[in-house]
Amino acid sequence: MVIHNKAITVYDIEVFPNCFHCTCRDTETNKLYTFEISQRKNQLTELVDFFYYKNDDIRMFCGYNNKHYDDVVINYIIDFYYKLDQLPYTRICQSIFNLSTVIVQSEEGDISKFKRWKYANYFESMDLLTLQFSSKLRVGLKEMQITMHYPNVLEYSGDFDSYLKDEDIDEMIEYNINDVDSTTELLNRLQKDIALRSFIEQEYGINAYSMDSVKFGETLLAKKYCEATGLSKRQLETMRSPMDYIPLKDVILPFIKYKNPKLQDVLEDMKGQVVYSKERKGYEKQFVLSNTRYSVGVGGIHSINTPRIYVPNDNEYIGHADVASMYPSFIVQYKWIPRHLGEEFWQVYAGIYHERIEAKHSGQKLKSDALKLTLNSVTGKMQQETSWMYDPFSVFKIRINGQLVLLMLVDRLLALGCEIVQVNTDGVVYVAKKDLSERIGEAIKEVEDITRLTFEADCYEAFYQYAINDYFGVVKGWSESHDPKLIERKGMFITENRLGKGMAPVVIPKAVINYFLTKEPVADYIRRQTDIKDFLMTQRVDKKFTVIHGDKPVQRISRYYASTNGHYLYKRKYNEDSEESGYSDQNMLTKSGITILNKFDNLPIESRKINYRYYISESEKIIAEFVHRQLELF
Repeated sequence: MVIHNKAITVYDIEVFPNCFHCTCRDTETNKLYTFEISQRKNQLTELVDFFYYKNDDIRMFCGYNNKHYDDVVINYIIDFYYKLDQLPYTRICQSIFNLSTVIVQSEEGDISKFKRWKYANYFESMDLLTLQFSSKLRVGLKEMQITMHYPNVLEYSGDFDSYLKDEDIDEMIEYNINDVDSTTELLNRLQKDIALRSFIEQEYGINAYSMDSVKFGETLLAKKYCEATGLSKRQLETMRSPMDYIPLKDVILPFIKYKNPKLQDVLEDMKGQVVYSKERKGYEKQFVLSNTRYSVGVGGIHSINTPRIYVPNDNEYIGHADVASMYPSFIVQYKWIPRHLGEEFWQVYAGIYHERIEAKHSGQKLKSDALKLTLNSVTGKMQQETSWMYDPFSVFKIRINGQLVLLMLVDRLLALGCEIVQVNTDGVVYVAKKDLSERIGEAIKEVEDITRLTFEADCYEAFYQYAINDYFGVVKGWSESHDPKLIERKGMFITENRLGKGMAPVVIPKAVINYFLTKEPVADYIRRQTDIKDFLMTQRVDKKFTVIHGDKPVQRISRYYASTNGHYLYKRKYNEDSEESGYSDQNMLTKSGITILNKFDNLPIESRKINYRYYISESEKIIAEFVHRQLELF
């Protein structure tokens, strides 16, 4: 891979009190470079030459969390090269280790002790961690290895704070190389994200290779706003519109009205509330309307659902109406922007909004995607006290009115005799008589005219609702095409592992969905699957735990499957106050023993001793809840 006419070189470092190691992989030639400083050898000069003196702008470096750690250490080494070069290896390693300790212990965000090297510019790099995730969603490289089904999930078994024995250095290097190779694989999987950021740089002059989508959106808006106003970025970053207590009557639009008495009561109750803007789980009201329970309030709107199957008869259809780009549309239509930023910000935002629509309609996908990221970044930043877009009053207008607008549609659908399947965030799913479709269209158009928002509509052939965020819907057209893309999956029914989002055995939702669509027993479906990856699972374990398999400690982050010949897996925590054993164990999979599969092999699936009963039972339990709830309705 090449960026800025430079070959991407993936790298990772390991730091010990008496040993330093750096592994680099050139993605163009696949050549591996290793640099060691230890009792065995001192390659300090070769390392500095590779990153700085002889780099000569031929390489761009890439890592995972390197902007916060690896880059800092390498910048430090380059900065003090001439001093370090006069020292014995022990002093060099100890100096690097001291800096490493400071960085690791700075998890609260205080970078003052190493700021000089964090922002040094000795070599160009990109960070695949910050490219993918905002700070609250970030996961370690081992979790990424698991969710990307990397062949070897290898966790170092030694202690990074202890002196490394010479005979253990090669094991450490193997671990270091494995991390580099898995990061290289991740880089290859993120080619679409890299292409988007290349476009962003060319189109907007923003180097976003180490930015997540929200950070890029915020950066582009800041750039355009400063250009429009003449303000400096430093001036902009001091601006806020704080407001601790918000009377909801002041944010609710005057045209919000209902015919249903229950919804009238909900509206009046909401208008009487004064909420604390910094409490995300503040005001909430639950109510029942036509046998469906709803929740509205500070956290948004959603119906409270139990497992149920919706399959329309010949005279019915399942409709779905959701507001197109709800939050950006509110901002554009009602100028609900950060109040301290004035008309200029609205003009910038509205310009991007219309530019994105034009790009989408003209097939400019990269531009459309980039501008969509920008538009969607605003409401989150309006809730963040550290952001120059902070304005809780304006964001409450968006959040509160969004749910009240959906209830305007619910009000009209119920009056027409529709059954509400679910309401969530920006849309409504309902069951209606086919001969009502024209009147329902008129009702949707009426809400659109009142609110100046646009609804998008489609239909389902069937809808399987387990909970509000756990469902699958068979989109209209599936019966003829059997196209898996026409099955919409959410929550527990997602059948593909997503990078960094945890891993559950996807054979279970696959078996459940297949059962409802084909009536094939889950036992038959599960037993004929041949890909062990579908059976794998993992569980995040905090660093305060030790993981025990049988009676042996194993690596803390592992992938495994339920097996008939495996030991149980426990996480063990030492209890300082315990008067007995001194520790407690928690079973990580109570219903089965497990086999750890951190390193893929060629063992045929029939030889793996899979505990099929576990996967069948978990699938049948989900189906039984659907069927049991369905029978309760009759």
